[in-house]
Amino acid sequence: MDSGPFVSIVTATLNERGNVLQLVDRVHKAMGKVPYEVIAVDDNSSDGTVELLEKVASTDSTLRIVLNSQRVGLLKSNLKGLKESRGDIKIVMDADLQHPPECIGEIVKKIDDGQDCVIMSRFVNGSTISKRDAYRASATSLAIALCHLIVPQTRGFKDPISGFFATGKNVKIPYEKLHLALGNHRGYKVLVPIIASNIKTKIVELPYYFGNRYWGESKIGRENLLIAKYLTELGQYRSLFRETAF
Repeated sequence: MDSGPFVSIVTATLNERGNVLQLVDRVHKAMGKVPYEVIAVDDNSSDGTVELLEKVASTDSTLRIVLNSQRVGLLKSNLKGLKESRGDIKIVMDADLQHPPECIGEIVKKIDDGQDCVIMSRFVNGSTISKRDAYRASATSLAIALCHLIVPQTRGFKDPISGFFATGKNVKIPYEKLHLALGNHRGYKVLVPIIASNIKTKIVELPYYFGNRYWGESKIGRENLLIAKYLTELGQYRSLFRETAF
């Protein structure tokens, strides 16, 4: 009987045609003999990303494609992929190759050794970040400061808004709560509510090299009223998990 994959790697795609082939290839090399699946959740790409993924999936049984019928945003795409995943270990990472698949082996080992959640952090000792403009660096610092201020459960972590993390079997993901709270609104930071609702689990931050996007451009930077939407999202997390002791 097929017991399913040991590791599920979830990545949300939106017009990532120039990145997905390299992502799948590097994940394959990084996994070695560990059973795994890649779940690509496409958020209505218009550049041929889906067609390219389907071509790969026709000969690669490790790749599963989930299509959103309409654009729902990064958080809901990641939630959908996590819910569809079958692995005991679930890894979320971006498709733009800023998150190096070569770190997956270390992530899996940490969870095997007893950690419940592993956050790949840009801001712990040993991490390096590729050169970026002052505006983007300031925006990231502001986003983390707001997260610490509004969602107290995240204050013990240097990078609670990381998009590169893994969860083990003891981590509970509050799917229904989040869908009810967000409604038709898009969200961005799926790690924040996971931290806020799993404070009694063992969570560790690991360093890594956060590189530049390999191909294409960031989608979040083009969002209208981004700060206002982000503040609303954090406020929802504060309300949802207010009863959680920390």
